Amino acid sequence: MTLANPGMRYGGFFSYSKYDVLKQLPEKYVPKSAFFTVAPTSKEVKKEMNRLGLEYPVILKPDEGERGSGVEKIKNDQELDEYLLANSPNIILQEFIDAPNEFGVMYVKYPSQEKGKITSIVFKGELYVIGDGVSDLITLFKTHPRAQLYIDFLKEFYKDQLNMVIKKDEIFMLSKMGNHCRGAIFNDANYLIDKLDVSLFDSISESIEGFYFGRYDLKAKDENALINGDFKVMELNGVNSEPAHIYDPDNSLMRAYKDLFRHWWRIYKISKENKEQGYTETPFPTLVQSLMNK
Repeated sequence: MTLANPGMRYGGFFSYSKYDVLKQLPEKYVPKSAFFTVAPTSKEVKKEMNRLGLEYPVILKPDEGERGSGVEKIKNDQELDEYLLANSPNIILQEFIDAPNEFGVMYVKYPSQEKGKITSIVFKGELYVIGDGVSDLITLFKTHPRAQLYIDFLKEFYKDQLNMVIKKDEIFMLSKMGNHCRGAIFNDANYLIDKLDVSLFDSISESIEGFYFGRYDLKAKDENALINGDFKVMELNGVNSEPAHIYDPDNSLMRAYKDLFRHWWRIYKISKENKEQGYTETPFPTLVQSLMNK
């Protein structure tokens, strides 16, 4: 598995630097970013914001993390102070990209082939509740089929607004980033696969040393912008990537497993080819020890 991307630590399975990956990408596709290896003060973060020409809101997130854990949209000084108190070193400051749509594009390239291919596209829908003019926010959480699954997080995040009554038919957005831990809904967008320019993703991927397999998490204005290459790469995940279209609520369990088996088979074939070219895999005890030290 770790041989799928020999240029990424552990193949991008875990404990790899998101910032190190992003800084290898062409500048036009990446949000303005800064990296703090030592826990910064709010003054230091704002100094970097000023250097990069950024204003609130901005994104702060850990350099290593899974499924959106620790990723926050910071809208003011108070939220900045609260985030820094709760988080450790190795923090990425990132420009907030206001494009409303987020996509996950799975890219695969066999080392023996010149061209790669796109094997999965997911559209990440945001979580929201709709007011009825009577119910307060906590009631809307409890009666929403998906929001109730994240009730503990939502109660803490919106603790000062739980008694607020939402106007009738007003949409109250809850999930501002497309990840499962915040309740985002993943929708199968594989109908876009044939419309995307694979050569563009080949070109972007070639800038990353030893990269053959992963998922680009992108933000774009709409599907046409994605098709035309007008997007920003928020993250590039390695071998830990999933073909996230399988989480579409309308997908069947049988089809999801079928797609996963294909996904794992590609990992095996890429790893096998890289091993034949002389790359060595990370010893299993090393992986276990690294996991235990996380």
